[in-house]
Amino acid sequence: MTRPPRLLQLVHAYPPALGGVQQSVSDVCEALVADYGWEVTVLTTNALTSLSFRDSAIPTLPVEPYEQRNGVTVRRFPVDTRWAPFLRYAQAAAYRLRLPGHGKLRTLWTGPISPGLLRATQTEKADVICAATFPFNHLSYPFRRPEPRPPVILVGAIHTENPWTYHRPDLFRLVKRAYSTIVHTEHERQWLIEDQHVSPEQVRVIGHGIETPKPHPPEGTFRHAHGVPPDAFIVAYVGAHARHKGIETLIQVFPRLVESHGTAWLVIAGAETEYSAQLQRLISALPDQVRAHVLFFTDISDSLKAEILVDCDVFASPSREEAFGITTIEAWAYAKPVVVGDSPGQLDVVENGRLGLVVPHRDEDRLLDALVRLAKDEGLRGELARAGKDQVTARYDLSRVIDQYRTLFAEAAGSAAKVTANRS
Repeated sequence: MTRPPRLLQLVHAYPPALGGVQQSVSDVCEALVADYGWEVTVLTTNALTSLSFRDSAIPTLPVEPYEQRNGVTVRRFPVDTRWAPFLRYAQAAAYRLRLPGHGKLRTLWTGPISPGLLRATQTEKADVICAATFPFNHLSYPFRRPEPRPPVILVGAIHTENPWTYHRPDLFRLVKRAYSTIVHTEHERQWLIEDQHVSPEQVRVIGHGIETPKPHPPEGTFRHAHGVPPDAFIVAYVGAHARHKGIETLIQVFPRLVESHGTAWLVIAGAETEYSAQLQRLISALPDQVRAHVLFFTDISDSLKAEILVDCDVFASPSREEAFGITTIEAWAYAKPVVVGDSPGQLDVVENGRLGLVVPHRDEDRLLDALVRLAKDEGLRGELARAGKDQVTARYDLSRVIDQYRTLFAEAAGSAAKVTANRS
């Protein structure tokens, strides 16, 4: 192929929209352009949050015909929310009664429904198409493109413990039609093969990758700016304010941590969601002397995120479910010990006792024990932090991960070129 390969990337939202998937897709697309000379076009919605897929009152980004972001062509399309009131009740009833098509109804309710995005997917030039991620409706759009269509690669990021959101027969049928589906852990791969009967050759494991943060913000920047004493023991959660992340358990256990370790502080920071108000109510209900040691932030900047991770002593995300847990490797990159939940995806990433401490979701006693243990044992904190940082270097370096994506995309594009040559 004499011209540069062309990737058409579909994703439900794209920066400046916040989220792990959005950032991961952006990292890959921009690196393909800058480091490998690919032509990359991103088709996405104008949403800042997936809530916009069902509620037209939520603010969105401007719709621009073509936008350039670090060499990547970005096209944003509005979503159609008119079907949302009907789909809300139809999908719930169909799922409860296990009626035929309940998975598709759930996917339509999840959204996005975007006719403009669908039309662009059918006409935009591409050598390979990638669509990210479960459980969004636009994953079906590449398969509605007229034949012969380019090879389609899906990105799973499946929380296997969450049946309503991720166990959808309509999406599993797409997995079987795709050239390949990228998953982030071996657990996710085995689940697709053994439980959903997907061919092993159609599933590739590619973890998340991050750049090693450098330079770090000066140590003490966050503490000084927010009145946290230099000797305070800071437990931080940095990530989306999602219900499944275990943030509520962190808040509920914090008064007991303060009783045990009087210098403890809790920092909760990340993308705002509909759950954020509930978290704020829980914090407001804490005793005054405990609440004074809790800092809560929404929609934080990259610089504030870095300052928190530099100054915290422990990163905690006792989540119920994760496809991977990119926040864990972000904390490792800053050489921080981690406490995570015991979902299969997290267990695939964090070896308990060597790379972090793993606790059962919603188990306040076990979470408290882990935090108290780390508060009292600076040596253990250092040991876990060093092991985590080494793991980032060995397995989750961004350039290594991007090269895995590039290799798979090039392989898929090459397979299509061979088919075309054979036909001619």
